[in-house]
Amino acid sequence: MDEPEPAPGPPPAPTPGGKRAAILAAAQRLFQREGVERISMDTIAEQARVSKATVYAYFASKELLFRTTLEAAAHAACSQWTALLVMDGALEPRLIAVADAVQRMASRRALDDTAYALVRPPLLPAQMREETWVLCFERYDDMMRALLAREVARGVLAIDNLADASVHFFGLATGMPPSAAARAGQLQTGAGSAAAYLRGAVAVFMRAYRPGTLTLAAKPSREVPGGF
Repeated sequence: MDEPEPAPGPPPAPTPGGKRAAILAAAQRLFQREGVERISMDTIAEQARVSKATVYAYFASKELLFRTTLEAAAHAACSQWTALLVMDGALEPRLIAVADAVQRMASRRALDDTAYALVRPPLLPAQMREETWVLCFERYDDMMRALLAREVARGVLAIDNLADASVHFFGLATGMPPSAAARAGQLQTGAGSAAAYLRGAVAVFMRAYRPGTLTLAAKPSREVPGGF
């Protein structure tokens, strides 16, 4: 009679060089699922299979650990913006792709997305929430200014203030209020209505900044759009 196979043991503890990565991975999972305030450093240490002292050796506080996971998520998202910046083809479909990425970043319907869950975790203090939004917006803004500057140089768009134009585009991409359709008795849900809205938003943006369009040279103070 064959001997029963032994039950698999627990996963091995991370090596010294991998402890920081294990802590960050555990913190990201826990912050995403439970929110910052509900998670203790003890729980993070247990999930990372390291001691609590090791967690504090790498991260002096839970706030520092959270900020580090947030920065890691933001840097990981940079590849998305880079891909959009180097995309070939006509301007309109490229702007629609950017608008779609912006909407997914800011939409409440993306609750299952890891980057979004880190951006808007439950019970996040107001100051940290604002800093988080600024960090995420800056990734978009850097890409968008570069994209718009290139199109201006090509003569496709006429923009005298790239910073304002970037904010205008962001506002259009994220400005689909669910209450607007409801008031008209035509509430629509799903990818179709969102795609139609984004196409319209991009069309409005391109009309506003097409060559020959008259623009006023007002210079109001610029603020990062509120996302929370």
